[in-house]
Amino acid sequence: MNWLKKNSYITVFVAFTVLVISVLVITDEDIEQYDEVVIAHGDTLWSLAEQYRGRMSAEQWIGFVKKTNYLSDEKIIVGQQLLVPVEKRSIIAQQMTGESHLREVANKN
Repeated sequence: MNWLKKNSYITVFVAFTVLVISVLVITDEDIEQYDEVVIAHGDTLWSLAEQYRGRMSAEQWIGFVKKTNYLSDEKIIVGQQLLVPVEKRSIIAQQMTGESHLREVANKN
Protein backbone atom coordinates (compact mmCIF):
# COMPACT_ATOMS: atom_id res chain seq x y z
CA MET A 1 0.00 0.00 0.00
CA ASN A 2 2.88 2.34 0.75
CA TRP A 3 4.22 1.70 -2.77
CA LEU A 4 0.91 2.88 -4.30
CA LYS A 5 1.07 6.12 -2.35
CA LYS A 6 4.63 6.77 -3.48
CA ASN A 7 3.87 5.91 -7.11
CA SER A 8 0.40 7.35 -7.56
CA TYR A 9 1.25 8.55 -11.07
CA ILE A 10 1.77 4.92 -12.13
CA THR A 11 -1.60 3.98 -10.66
CA VAL A 12 -3.26 6.83 -12.56
CA PHE A 13 -1.48 5.80 -15.77
CA VAL A 14 -2.61 2.18 -15.44
CA ALA A 15 -6.20 3.25 -14.72
CA PHE A 16 -6.15 5.59 -17.73
CA THR A 17 -4.76 2.83 -19.98
CA VAL A 18 -7.48 0.41 -18.88
CA LEU A 19 -10.11 3.08 -19.57
CA VAL A 20 -8.78 3.80 -23.08
CA ILE A 21 -8.63 0.11 -23.97
CA SER A 22 -12.18 -0.37 -22.69
CA VAL A 23 -13.44 2.51 -24.83
CA LEU A 24 -11.70 1.09 -27.92
CA VAL A 25 -13.21 -2.34 -27.38
CA ILE A 26 -16.70 -0.92 -26.84
CA THR A 27 -16.64 1.39 -29.86
CA ASP A 28 -15.22 -1.27 -32.20
CA GLU A 29 -17.78 -3.96 -31.39
CA ASP A 30 -19.77 -3.47 -34.60
CA ILE A 31 -16.74 -4.09 -36.80
CA GLU A 32 -16.34 -7.81 -36.86
CA GLN A 33 -14.87 -8.29 -40.31
CA TYR A 34 -12.46 -6.66 -42.73
CA ASP A 35 -12.43 -6.89 -46.50
CA GLU A 36 -9.70 -6.25 -49.05
CA VAL A 37 -11.04 -3.92 -51.70
CA VAL A 38 -9.33 -3.27 -55.03
CA ILE A 39 -10.19 0.24 -56.13
CA ALA A 40 -12.06 0.41 -59.45
CA HIS A 41 -12.59 3.38 -61.76
CA GLY A 42 -15.02 5.81 -60.13
CA ASP A 43 -14.56 4.53 -56.57
CA THR A 44 -14.11 7.09 -53.81
CA LEU A 45 -13.81 6.64 -50.08
CA TRP A 46 -17.23 8.24 -49.81
CA SER A 47 -18.85 5.74 -52.21
CA LEU A 48 -17.16 2.83 -50.42
CA ALA A 49 -18.33 4.22 -47.08
CA GLU A 50 -21.95 4.04 -48.23
CA GLN A 51 -21.56 0.33 -48.89
CA TYR A 52 -19.41 -0.73 -45.93
CA ARG A 53 -20.07 1.66 -43.03
CA GLY A 54 -23.43 0.41 -41.71
CA ARG A 55 -24.41 2.67 -38.80
CA MET A 56 -21.00 4.34 -38.56
CA SER A 57 -20.83 7.89 -39.85
CA ALA A 58 -19.13 8.24 -43.23
CA GLU A 59 -16.51 10.52 -41.67
CA GLN A 60 -15.74 7.99 -38.94
CA TRP A 61 -15.48 5.12 -41.44
CA ILE A 62 -13.23 7.12 -43.77
CA GLY A 63 -11.02 8.14 -40.85
CA PHE A 64 -10.72 4.49 -39.84
CA VAL A 65 -9.78 3.45 -43.40
CA LYS A 66 -7.22 6.24 -43.70
CA LYS A 67 -5.63 5.25 -40.40
CA THR A 68 -5.66 1.49 -41.16
CA ASN A 69 -4.14 1.95 -44.63
CA TYR A 70 -1.76 4.80 -43.71
CA LEU A 71 -3.40 7.26 -46.10
CA SER A 72 -2.54 10.91 -45.64
CA ASP A 73 -5.62 12.14 -47.50
CA GLU A 74 -8.76 10.81 -49.21
CA LYS A 75 -7.14 10.26 -52.61
CA ILE A 76 -7.23 6.69 -53.87
CA ILE A 77 -6.18 5.30 -57.25
CA VAL A 78 -7.45 2.54 -59.53
CA GLY A 79 -5.86 -0.80 -58.65
CA GLN A 80 -4.95 0.23 -55.11
CA GLN A 81 -5.79 -2.35 -52.45
CA LEU A 82 -7.36 -1.19 -49.20
CA LEU A 83 -8.23 -3.08 -46.05
CA VAL A 84 -11.65 -1.77 -45.01
CA PRO A 85 -13.81 -2.48 -41.97
CA VAL A 86 -17.15 -4.11 -42.67
CA GLU A 87 -19.71 -3.02 -40.10
CA LYS A 88 -22.05 -5.92 -39.37
CA ARG A 89 -25.15 -3.95 -40.40
CA SER A 90 -23.72 -2.68 -43.70
CA ILE A 91 -25.07 -3.44 -47.17
CA ILE A 92 -21.93 -5.39 -48.12
CA ALA A 93 -21.97 -7.48 -44.94
CA GLN A 94 -25.50 -8.61 -45.70
CA GLN A 95 -24.52 -9.53 -49.26
CA MET A 96 -21.27 -11.24 -48.30
CA THR A 97 -22.40 -13.24 -45.28
CA GLY A 98 -20.65 -16.57 -45.44
CA GLU A 99 -18.09 -15.61 -48.08
CA SER A 100 -14.52 -16.55 -47.25
CA HIS A 101 -12.73 -13.35 -48.26
CA LEU A 102 -13.93 -11.49 -45.17
CA ARG A 103 -11.43 -11.50 -42.33
CA GLU A 104 -12.55 -11.98 -38.76
CA VAL A 105 -11.17 -9.53 -36.24
CA ALA A 106 -8.28 -11.24 -34.50
CA ASN A 107 -9.47 -10.51 -30.96
CA LYS A 108 -13.10 -11.51 -31.55
CA ASN A 109 -14.08 -14.72 -29.71
